[in-house]
Amino acid sequence: MRKKENGFTLIELMVTIAVLAIIAMMAAPAFRDMMLRQNLNSSSQELIAVLTQARAKAVLERRVVEVQLSTVRLDTPVGNTEDELNWMPKGNAVLVSSPTSIQFAINGSVQGANSDTTFNICNEAGGSISRIVSISRMGTIQQVAEGTC
Repeated sequence: MRKKENGFTLIELMVTIAVLAIIAMMAAPAFRDMMLRQNLNSSSQELIAVLTQARAKAVLERRVVEVQLSTVRLDTPVGNTEDELNWMPKGNAVLVSSPTSIQFAINGSVQGANSDTTFNICNEAGGSISRIVSISRMGTIQQVAEGTC
């Protein structure tokens, strides 16, 4: 008389692995898009924080403060000084079609601006989504909307 063994057969394990592989392949594009969006959100929020810090510093210390913007990620980050703050994108994000510096006057407004200034942050790895950060002439900073690259 043969004793019945408990466990899975090789066929059952192979079918289970095949089903899991198919499910993983369906989830991969959505995960990639989520990571691209998170990278853009992180870079745009950091840009807003640096611009807000520079504006507050200009008003509090009653002097012109400049923000230098790097269009791509640098290997060695540039340090900040008394009158200058620096920003660079994170990960695969890049700054496109924007000025590379902005100055805040002692009253918090953007020095030398005739209209709103916009910064467009895209992903160099691909995708058509971007984040647009806008600064009014008076210095109000906001993330406008999702844009396209």
